Amino acid sequence: MEIASYCQQHILVIPQALGALSDVSKVVSCDGSSLYYKDLQQDLVDVEFYTNQLCLVFVEKGSETLTSWQNNQVALTAGQGILLCQGQNLHSDFVKCTQDLKAWLVFFDKALVERFLLSLEAGVNKSNVSTESTLVVEHQVVATFFQQLSGYLEHEIRLENMLDCKLTELLHLLYAVCGEELRALLQMSELALPAKRNLYRLLEQDHVLKLSVSDLAKLSGRSLSGFQRDFKQLYTQSPKQWLIKKRMEYANRLVSQGQMCITNVALEVGYNNVSHFIKAYKSTFGETPKQQALKT
Repeated sequence: MEIASYCQQHILVIPQALGALSDVSKVVSCDGSSLYYKDLQQDLVDVEFYTNQLCLVFVEKGSETLTSWQNNQVALTAGQGILLCQGQNLHSDFVKCTQDLKAWLVFFDKALVERFLLSLEAGVNKSNVSTESTLVVEHQVVATFFQQLSGYLEHEIRLENMLDCKLTELLHLLYAVCGEELRALLQMSELALPAKRNLYRLLEQDHVLKLSVSDLAKLSGRSLSGFQRDFKQLYTQSPKQWLIKKRMEYANRLVSQGQMCITNVALEVGYNNVSHFIKAYKSTFGETPKQQALKT
């Protein structure tokens, strides 16, 4: 199955969901850690995924933009990577300009990470270290590591028996490049972040307008109070006010198209009571849906 087809109805839980995708191949998997290789040859935007393990994405060719649940964007190009804490929802966007996207996906087993952290000497004062849930990496030694992996595959060298050693080596290389920022991120990943979803991306979809505020909170991976707090920070209004406005805007588009009866329009925008829908519509636009439909 192509990624585009799968993602129309699913959030990708990685690495588990990668086996169903023809655009991604498993290189090796052993003792909870795994390596995958992604080769995209067509545009693929707004793919939402959830990281079930600590994950490193390293772009070998092309470019990819990742958007976090806080709506922060990171554009990765060839030779750049990003380390992602376990337990995050992100969105991936790939628009092909001149090159396909070729990238490595590395998933680290929890026990391997714990052994690596124990091997490090006592760290610096944690108050001086960033505690971001992502860490961008760009260094020739990291690029060389993946070039070496490509050489192993080219010569058909099996990686199962050396995967633990190679990923431990990779962590040491990342530590040499990133220092205590890596330690802080690994320790954060051990806690498993709450799976909050990107509100901007989530609420762009018309089908969510059928849901209640409490349903939207659950869908976003937040408590009701947390959802209301985050929502007001982003939209400077309450979720209820926003939902009514967006429902009416969507209803107005449907009524103007003239392809659905008023009852079906009401259901489509989340109103089970048609009378309540008509009242809300008239309050917003100064006329009933039927009066609007007759004009068009």
